[in-house]
Amino acid sequence: MAGELDWPKLIETALTVEGSIGSTYSRLHDYSLANMLLFRMQGLNEPVAPYSRWQSLGRHVLRGARAKEVIVPVLVNGPAPPEETIDEKRERVARLVGFKVVRAVFGLSDTEGPEIPPVPTPGWDLQQALGKLAIHEGIFESTNGNIQGYSQGLEFAINPIAVNRTKTTFHELGHIVLGHTLPARHEEYATHRGIMEFQAESVAYLAMNELGQLDDETAEHSRGYIQHWLRDEQPPDKAIQQVFRATDAILRAGKVDPVSDPLSDGSS
Repeated sequence: MAGELDWPKLIETALTVEGSIGSTYSRLHDYSLANMLLFRMQGLNEPVAPYSRWQSLGRHVLRGARAKEVIVPVLVNGPAPPEETIDEKRERVARLVGFKVVRAVFGLSDTEGPEIPPVPTPGWDLQQALGKLAIHEGIFESTNGNIQGYSQGLEFAINPIAVNRTKTTFHELGHIVLGHTLPARHEEYATHRGIMEFQAESVAYLAMNELGQLDDETAEHSRGYIQHWLRDEQPPDKAIQQVFRATDAILRAGKVDPVSDPLSDGSS
């Protein structure tokens, strides 16, 4: 049965969880960051996979084991054009209209069978991410030394004496991937700057935490920045969903696999 997800609770968990969680859950499937946090909220701390995946590995779900919740996208096909051919119908991309929560996965302890081999933790490369996202780093030209960095269109620049270059870089990447820097959204940014700054800083926080680059001091400063811009305002669910999608996009774009994963089922 499908259910609703408490997105505010999920982002609250995301901003307080310690350390990378990807290596815990994504041994058998490349789950989204939001799903990994949902697993954490359910008390899971082990590899997770659907029933069919465990079967393919020779493991069997224990009698009486209850499936855990997982977030799945809700897709609908766009309107068909007049006289659409069979090939055109196959290629028509479904439109994402939202998400739902279903009980469809089991943890390792819910199964029995052969041991699963360890999978090397992938690395992450900024230049690869920039290439895949078509983002360019330009020269910082502002004369205001207090500005840590800025972004416009698909280009960003970081102050050479920025206090935390890594965090500022992820913050600006967040703005770009979230679409805040597009000319058509300049007016929206001026009106809803608090929400957009919350989103960009949350992306920076989540990405750095997942990559093991977030120390306690930076984490505390980042959470303070987020609270400052929200001013006790509750961000809408859609804004929180966009944070997770942008973070996933950045992490996936820079992901460098050390070796081919023999357990990969090719899904995303």
